Amino acid sequence: MAIDTKRAIRRMLEEAYGTGDVGVYDELCDPSFRDHDPVAGDCGLARAKENCRMYRAAFPDLKATVLACCAEGDTAVAHWRMTGTHQQALFGIASTGKKCTVEGITIGRFRRGKLMENWTQWDALGLMRQLGAAAGAGAGAGARTAERRPRASH
Repeated sequence: MAIDTKRAIRRMLEEAYGTGDVGVYDELCDPSFRDHDPVAGDCGLARAKENCRMYRAAFPDLKATVLACCAEGDTAVAHWRMTGTHQQALFGIASTGKKCTVEGITIGRFRRGKLMENWTQWDALGLMRQLGAAAGAGAGAGARTAERRPRASH
């Protein structure tokens, strides 16, 4: 059975994260599905659904927008943006009431019409900064700023 992999990856993001319908995982994913995430790590189907619920609980008004999507063969890639208001604790950070926006990329690998594996990279540091849990600028940014300042002559 042919599957529209672009539509499937879009549904995963917009329905699971955007509306909280984690049942879409059962519909689209193979039971041996593996998810790879820089924060959550590697996990199976049940944990992937729990991770989605965790983000939805912390950001109940979470909106997922697919900005671009492409597919070739058994692989689909989506560039996405998620926005929401931090209303419940997340990663031990108490609710801040702050409206946050993060972007990321998800690469999905399909086989026999089912999503087998996802690799996601997203701006977790940017989210931590928006929540006040990380410094606003990294060492690299400070170094670049210092290079632009006029130097005092001695």
